[in-house]
Amino acid sequence: MSASVDVLLFGAHPDDVEWGLGGFCLLLRERGVSFAIVDLTRGEMGSRGTPAIRDEEAIRAAAFLGAVARENLGMPDCGLADIPESRRQIASAVRRHRPQIVIAPYWEDRHPDHAAAGLAIRNSFLYCTLAKLDDPNPPHKPGVFLYYLLHQVHQPSLVVDTSAIFERKLELLRLHESQFSRTAEEFGVLPMGVGDYLFGLESRDRFFGSLIGVRFGEALVIDLPLRIESLAGILPFRGHE
Repeated sequence: MSASVDVLLFGAHPDDVEWGLGGFCLLLRERGVSFAIVDLTRGEMGSRGTPAIRDEEAIRAAAFLGAVARENLGMPDCGLADIPESRRQIASAVRRHRPQIVIAPYWEDRHPDHAAAGLAIRNSFLYCTLAKLDDPNPPHKPGVFLYYLLHQVHQPSLVVDTSAIFERKLELLRLHESQFSRTAEEFGVLPMGVGDYLFGLESRDRFFGSLIGVRFGEALVIDLPLRIESLAGILPFRGHE
């Protein structure tokens, strides 16, 4: 069984966590919060790069972030589905890493793998706690599941101010050279949105930052109410002065 971590982040592909929450992860490192990353697929169906190249890029990115661990579940790229076996594999990773917080892609997204990953992770909660699940790791109940926004425009529950480390986030993304070294047109593929991927990322993070009055931000959604013992519990989350 792996050492427990404070936060466990899931991505459908090897760069999803960095794309959606790279700044958040850098802030976790600065604050000494332990975290691990689990990629569901190796991105083998992508138009750019190979699984071996993407594996190497993911390892470099994890080292840059200071992740305790990074693993890949080897699920089929462009074939993710919210099915019992997917939930079981995801729950096994949660039971192995024993986080207090689980973070996953939001379950509504134009990319079907992002949406399926979000649903499967959301629905893995029960599997994490089943005593009779055929898994070598004991049951574990995380304190909260959070979901990060990739392409979907949705009202966030929380926005993390990443203004101070945004340039480092761009450095992080560039470690995924096969994906972000050139524009979509230069790669010879049809872009799903703005052709310059990093420009698209900057535009999105500026929008989320504007919601809380800062330059850059990353958005999270909570699907259930959070429990707090007193109003003092929300003070760390208060907005700008």
